[in-house]
Amino acid sequence: MTKLSGIYILWYREILIYLRNSLKFFTSIFLPLLFLVFFGTGLKTIFPLVSLPYDFAEFFFPGILALSVTTMALSSTMSIVWDREFGFLKEILVSPVPRSYIALGKILGAASTALIEGALLLLATPYLGINFSLKIFFEGLAIIFLIAYGMAGLGIFLTARLKRTESFTIILQMIITPMVFLSGAFFPINNSPHWMVSLSKYNPLTYGINSLRWIILSHTLPASTINQLTTAGLIPSLSIFILFAIVITILSLQLFKRLT
Repeated sequence: MTKLSGIYILWYREILIYLRNSLKFFTSIFLPLLFLVFFGTGLKTIFPLVSLPYDFAEFFFPGILALSVTTMALSSTMSIVWDREFGFLKEILVSPVPRSYIALGKILGAASTALIEGALLLLATPYLGINFSLKIFFEGLAIIFLIAYGMAGLGIFLTARLKRTESFTIILQMIITPMVFLSGAFFPINNSPHWMVSLSKYNPLTYGINSLRWIILSHTLPASTINQLTTAGLIPSLSIFILFAIVITILSLQLFKRLT
């Protein structure tokens, strides 16, 4: 019970940090919608419906949704660096709760905050002309949580040993930014040069966005069209990302056990 209560307390702390920061809560919802409205509308004028077999906003929305969830999950894990700077992390590490459970509580907390954001953004789906139903909503939530969980695990793995918040920005620029551009969020990666397509196959975020596109667009576009927008089918993409989430969780827990 001590172990489970430790996971719950750390999870609950991350939720409170997110909800009590009203500015962060507002911008996490407002900025993706602003980006979708202006950037998505602008690109629609470049790629009109007559030249594409789909509305570009339909392609763009799942990518922006996944990237917003990824950003929230990763930024939430930066609390580890803050806790280290202010000494709170040492107090957690000397508690009777096993360190692996501490890391798991952090991962679940970061994933849950990203899930809240993703759920609110997902409600914008019908306003983009995408067929929407409760089935799509709950299936989309499941994929969103999976993406958030995997990215939170990656965030824990990358930030566990960082001692300054400035280092987190460098990590984002060197690792996360290439992941984003090679994920197919902004453009169909299948139409990219061969070297980009090859690199995208080793990018876990690609398969998370693939899964989200299949779920959200499955009742709006034919499967042949969704195949053009993704690098793999739903089942292969989902399987690969689940495998990634499991592996990164194991690595994060092992790394957290060796913290001093």
